[in-house]
Amino acid sequence: MKLLIGVIGVIALGSVLIGISSPDGSVGDLEPINQGPRPQTATPTADPTAALTASADATADSPSGADLAPASVAGTWPGLPAGATVSGETVDWCGAVTTKGAGEAERVFGREAVDAAACAAVSFVLDHRYSRLSLPRSDYRSSDFDTILPTLDPKTVSGVYRPRVAQFIASHASNEAGEQLGLILFTGQGTASGAEHAAAGNDHVFYGPAFTTDGYRDRSVWINPTWSTVAISVDRTASEPRIRAAFSASAAIPVHATSTGRADMLTVPTRSAFLLRRGSAGAWLINGWTINRGDVSYAQLSVR
Repeated sequence: MKLLIGVIGVIALGSVLIGISSPDGSVGDLEPINQGPRPQTATPTADPTAALTASADATADSPSGADLAPASVAGTWPGLPAGATVSGETVDWCGAVTTKGAGEAERVFGREAVDAAACAAVSFVLDHRYSRLSLPRSDYRSSDFDTILPTLDPKTVSGVYRPRVAQFIASHASNEAGEQLGLILFTGQGTASGAEHAAAGNDHVFYGPAFTTDGYRDRSVWINPTWSTVAISVDRTASEPRIRAAFSASAAIPVHATSTGRADMLTVPTRSAFLLRRGSAGAWLINGWTINRGDVSYAQLSVR
């Protein structure tokens, strides 16, 4: 259990509040809500979106060692649901995003705006929270997080996110610093000195040489993305109305079981609520969020 908590690292702190602006537009003091580590579950994490039908992939993965993730996870987001479309390494999630309770928001902002805001929230989770950056590494640079900045409100970037990136880089082994970024960033804690592969908890390791991405070369780091219908409401606590988008999601990362040689997957669920406001260019930008991780679980690798 201690090993699991160490490896999961920054995702073991519960929920984190970030970037919520006061009515005058300034960024207030933000504190993480620490609910403590959750126990490992023995069964796979439940799919929060039973209504979404993901494409099936019956490819069986035979044991092939821990040097390279299995071929069944090659490509971009294997197991993504119907409605999401792929162009190269880019996924357009909008076609698979549905909303509920959006009546008031549609009257205030319009239907197209509500749909765009819901898609922006889902895209942040699937493009950034679950990303290649999740793999444990020995060091980070501020530029590693540059792709996230355009999704955030400029005041949130300057007042909150950049300082937290600097804090994380200065102490990336800290559970608290990484969680503040709203990302899943595995630390690989518990990896023995000189070990060939970084520990992934519970007799599992990440593929490839320790603290590199080589084990996921030409492979997707995350698979089987799922998310619920997005609950939409209007937030009126700031000087201008904002859209609140709340939903649950999950995805799995392929890992190698050391005791059996089996290809497994580590599933990490997320519950989140985002506050979004329209940017100067018309796009919906994230002004704040509360993100909470659920119970992680291991299961045999299977692409939906």
